[in-house]
Amino acid sequence: MNSKIQKINDEIERTKAKIAELQALLPELERKRTDAENTEILRLVRSANIAPGEIAAFVESIKSGRQDSRQNDGRLPLNNGAAPPAIKKEEVSENDQA
Repeated sequence: MNSKIQKINDEIERTKAKIAELQALLPELERKRTDAENTEILRLVRSANIAPGEIAAFVESIKSGRQDSRQNDGRLPLNNGAAPPAIKKEEVSENDQA
């Protein structure tokens, strides 16, 4: 076989091997991303001191497409419209400051 064709065939095989390797890696990377997103969501919810019922109502309003619960500035009201509690400096962990 022509050496030029053989080089192309070799490159094709290397490329196929690399594709297979990356396809095997992809599900694990997607799982890690989902875990990181879930961790961030939990951190945000916990830091907002939102009652479970309020979280459920918020999610339901998003799922149903209702936007009538939004304030004039587009934010969703928390704690029945009351301002969220202030977070004291000692309550903020090193991870939250990053």
